[in-house]
Amino acid sequence: MTQTNQLLERLKKEYAKILKDNLVGIYLHGSYVMGSYNEEVSDLDYIVVVKEPLKFSDKQRLMNVTIKRLWPLSPQKGLEFHVLLLEDTSHFTDPLPFDFHFSQMHLAEYASNPDKYIKSMHGKDPDLAAHITILNRYGQELIGAPIEEVFSEVPSADYWRSITADINDADQEILSQPMYIVLNLCRVLAYEQDNLVTSKLTGGEWGLRALPEKYHPIIQAALTKYTLASSKDPFDSIRATQLDQFARLMLKKIRLRQ
Repeated sequence: MTQTNQLLERLKKEYAKILKDNLVGIYLHGSYVMGSYNEEVSDLDYIVVVKEPLKFSDKQRLMNVTIKRLWPLSPQKGLEFHVLLLEDTSHFTDPLPFDFHFSQMHLAEYASNPDKYIKSMHGKDPDLAAHITILNRYGQELIGAPIEEVFSEVPSADYWRSITADINDADQEILSQPMYIVLNLCRVLAYEQDNLVTSKLTGGEWGLRALPEKYHPIIQAALTKYTLASSKDPFDSIRATQLDQFARLMLKKIRLRQ
């Protein structure tokens, strides 16, 4: 049994023990279900659906289990999950409300004041339109009711808003986040041109097939950095002017710039 398989078994058992009859299901999305998961470089994405909002004590127990029992088995970039209410997942609105959320990005904030984090971490998240679109197409039930009984369809306009939010400032951010921006630009253009819902990896692979050869070194550098854990940065051989030109071209193709 792989480490990730152990993680999924533990996740299923521990969360079910805490949530009991309130649990509708746990659903996997992201790289794990889209064929681009790598324990060395990925995170594991999942959505927990419940019937009623969680009590503070339930959130405490979820976080204790997540940090102490699941995190030691997690992939390189940790775990990312949302807790959503069935009434919201079955009648999608954008942005979708969430009852709780956690990811590696919030680890330090949680560690510094767990109770404050738990009390404050709820709201609405525009990223959920993209997450649920992917879940509806590729997702897996770890435990619970079938996906089609839990999640309504996400309107294409809401999915578009969600994925373009990540690249609106691509021409300003590509130098500081080249891998993330390059792959997301490819992902958005794949949807705009061919109506393809892709991961970052498959979006980049689409870019190698669909975009001019002169841009292939940039896309390949992003794919290499995304899939391989290495001390050498593949973008070291790419000039800043090349990245800037790529971002501007892609934004024009996506029609977010004149």
